[in-house]
Amino acid sequence: MAAASLGFAIGLGRTIDRRTQVSVWFFCAAFLASGVAATAGGTYHGFPTFLESATRDKLWSLTMFAIGACGAFITAGIHAAYVRRKDGTVMWLAFAIGVTLAGAAVQQRLVFGTSAFNRGAAYHLIQLVGLYCLFRCAQTVHDRPAVEPAFSLDVPSALETDARQQGWRPSAL
Repeated sequence: MAAASLGFAIGLGRTIDRRTQVSVWFFCAAFLASGVAATAGGTYHGFPTFLESATRDKLWSLTMFAIGACGAFITAGIHAAYVRRKDGTVMWLAFAIGVTLAGAAVQQRLVFGTSAFNRGAAYHLIQLVGLYCLFRCAQTVHDRPAVEPAFSLDVPSALETDARQQGWRPSAL
């Protein structure tokens, strides 16, 4: 999962332009956070006998923090994006959420409840598909268009006011 997350982040990073610089950057950050979570979580689960308890606790805390950061960056990316149905953004986002929920159902024994089935491995394989759907969603987004404010906060300074009263041009200041 870490390699896939890194690959998705690099792939998205290469597509950043002025129309996607905010939303796609957030998705890149989400995939990097996902890669950190996968690396820390994989180390936690893969080497339990080689790690001290304090190290395992720190790895698990890092894993949970990185998962939270991933979720926050995804939320920020969607918030910054101009989401439209016709370009596929909503469809890919719905697929990503649906696949993630399906993986969680498998992991929690809501589906395939037999003990001979490795639910953790199945969840992670399903989550790879969810990450791919999220990657496809991120490929379709564009930043929200800028909105002109209804009023201006452009208040002239005292120096500019004095200069105008004396007939000076502001560009001469």
